[in-house]
Amino acid sequence: MKVRNKLEKFEDNKRDTNDRRKKIAWAVFSYIDTNTGHEFRKSFTAKVGTPESEMWNIAPKTID
Repeated sequence: MKVRNKLEKFEDNKRDTNDRRKKIAWAVFSYIDTNTGHEFRKSFTAKVGTPESEMWNIAPKTID
């Protein structure tokens, strides 16, 4: 299991990498593996203008 650690990067107005015509809010969170202690990073997207506090709600606290 991986537990959310901290917010690494956040941009509330960025071009989508899949469709350069769209703009999105983008956040990268670090996760720590509870078994090995290794750090992993995972990105999440939302509609443009989404505040940083909302990105904390979008990113799950744990991932498998």
